Amino acid sequence: MKISGEYTFQAAREAVWRSLLDPQVIASVIPGCDALEATGQHEYKGVIRIGVGSIHGRFEGLFALSNLQPPESYHLKLSGKGAPGFLEGVGDIRLVENGESTLMRYEVDAQIGGRIASVGQRLLESTARMVAKHGLERLNHVIVANLQKPSEQSPP
Repeated sequence: MKISGEYTFQAAREAVWRSLLDPQVIASVIPGCDALEATGQHEYKGVIRIGVGSIHGRFEGLFALSNLQPPESYHLKLSGKGAPGFLEGVGDIRLVENGESTLMRYEVDAQIGGRIASVGQRLLESTARMVAKHGLERLNHVIVANLQKPSEQSPP
């Protein structure tokens, strides 16, 4: 299954890049994420609850970032398994400056198996797009809110 798309963040590319590398920020915006912790440099393990159609469950997984080209792009590798099945995937994230905003282009190629795959390709794809959209919208909200916080070094 291939998922690709674009999203425009209302922030400079450097702010988006920093947020994409912050496990606390990422954990707070991924729908269904119960836990996310760094296990090494740009390597993480986590737990996510997700439902597709009538199949719901908890997945434990790993993801790693490589080929980092700050603040422009990175390669992503992910894997997860749980009672409903498994997921293996690779993808690329690219950030493009667009004035005061940043355009993200993403492309992920994933293989899904087990009971969760039985719901069908179309339902899996639409669920993946919905999760991506909600996560990116939440990330944009967090980035914009963080940029609006007064600097700690500014006088009152």
